[in-house]
Amino acid sequence: MSLNSDSRPGRGRSEDLWPKWMWVAVPILLVVVIAGLWWAIFSDPKTPSTPTPTPTVNLVAPQDTAQPTAFSTLPLVTNTPTRPVLIELTATPGQDVATPTAEVTTAPTGLTVGDTAKVTGTGGQGVNMRSGAGTSNARVKTLPDNAVVEIIGGPTEANDFTWWQVRDSAGVSGWVVSKYLAKQ
Repeated sequence: MSLNSDSRPGRGRSEDLWPKWMWVAVPILLVVVIAGLWWAIFSDPKTPSTPTPTPTVNLVAPQDTAQPTAFSTLPLVTNTPTRPVLIELTATPGQDVATPTAEVTTAPTGLTVGDTAKVTGTGGQGVNMRSGAGTSNARVKTLPDNAVVEIIGGPTEANDFTWWQVRDSAGVSGWVVSKYLAKQ
């Protein structure tokens, strides 16, 4: 027997210290760790990895130039009075509620103080007569469809509605949304 040789199997040989797959995995792991450290040390932490473009807007009108600019072709918008347009959303039976049908109708015109009007378009529910123009005012009473009222004041805008002050046949007065009044 020799003094340099070990009689136990697997001892003394370098390939038996690690399994074969470790000889590939360790160098790859070392390269990844070194690359990560290199990136961490030499990258600037204050700048993002992907720059975000900053939009710029020039709000200054160009001075008198020889060439036409986009500012010279803009239309002039004026505040002109228009007739209000009411959009009524109605759902047909069997129709998906998320996609209602829109009917565009113009608001009733021609109502003036002293006129008589008829309550209409409430679907049998009637219209609330309120103590003042606006939905936050107390309800005085509910006027049924076809009730005849006298216009005694208004119009007044409140809660995105036009309101008229009316007096019914019993002498009770209050404010009603013009959407439910038709001139008689």
